[in-house]
Amino acid sequence: MKEFVLKKKYICMVICMSVLSLCLSCLYIGYHHDLGKKDAYEYFRAAKFLEGSPVDGTMQLDRVLTTPAFLYASIVVDSVVHDMSTSFAVINVIFYLLCISAFYFLALEIYKEEKIAFLGTVLVLTNYYVIDPGNLHMADMGGWFFFLLATLWAVKYVNTSERKFYYFSLLTSAVGIFFKEYGGMGVVNLVLLITIMDIPWKQKIKDIIVAGVVVAVPLTCFYIFMYMKYHYLYFNRLTTAGTVAVTEAPKTFVLLVKILGWLFSFGWLASAYGVWEEWKTGDIKRWKILVALFPVTLTFYIWPFITQRLAVMFMMWLALLAGYGLSKTKWYILYPFLALYIWFNFNILFLIAKINLPF
Repeated sequence: MKEFVLKKKYICMVICMSVLSLCLSCLYIGYHHDLGKKDAYEYFRAAKFLEGSPVDGTMQLDRVLTTPAFLYASIVVDSVVHDMSTSFAVINVIFYLLCISAFYFLALEIYKEEKIAFLGTVLVLTNYYVIDPGNLHMADMGGWFFFLLATLWAVKYVNTSERKFYYFSLLTSAVGIFFKEYGGMGVVNLVLLITIMDIPWKQKIKDIIVAGVVVAVPLTCFYIFMYMKYHYLYFNRLTTAGTVAVTEAPKTFVLLVKILGWLFSFGWLASAYGVWEEWKTGDIKRWKILVALFPVTLTFYIWPFITQRLAVMFMMWLALLAGYGLSKTKWYILYPFLALYIWFNFNILFLIAKINLPF
């Protein structure tokens, strides 16, 4: 056992830090068992609807449309624990640990160095918008996990050209999109990574078409079912979100700066330094991979309104570069930086209340 831990010390530290972060998140930041918050309550109502229970008021069909796998998984756990709040929490704790592990191995696949993967992962697993206790009642964690896992398989496919990783990425995306919309976005990364591979263009086009069909067909069939049964389309969800955005959270440049600033805080400095170190290193293949993974991280801006939680995939991309940058710093810079970053995230609610600008 000791030999195994020493050999796998970085992933063991990642798991231990993930568990510790979960405990601190619930005990220090504060976990609320009730489902009173707007989004959490909508998931609760959607789960009860699928169970066949009567639901007061208008049913939030958009949650059934976009997160059916998460809802059904929660219903299965609820049959054991008999409490939907606990059921949501159990599902999301599992996905949190899987998500952090997937990010670690993705960073390791890109950089081929455990220290870099570990440092980048620390920035993700202690980021407030990942450890926010409110996430325990929502479906984002599952979406992030399937997105990262599909991207991991896609990068492995680029690095090894082994076809099994291509199919793993497709299957993961096809399943993940039923947990949350961005759970299927890994297929976009797969498509973009295929374009940089050293294979004939005829094969590239074939792979891209197959990828689109494998993910789109089951999703389209489900959407048709939703329309036939409930007369509800994704267009309805976009319309509702757009109406809310216009009145409650219109997009502005200042808002974007504030959101991205709070999203990664001091991590921006590390990611900027990582870009500089990457530029000096000049690893063309790695640059191609990082650039190919970049576009999908900006999809948060397509949504009618923007929040930190929607931009977490962008933060994860920045964390890849930040981990590389931090690996190049001296210990007397690295440890204080990590301590400051972690302290900031665990106290972010207090800091927002004290220093957030009124615009």
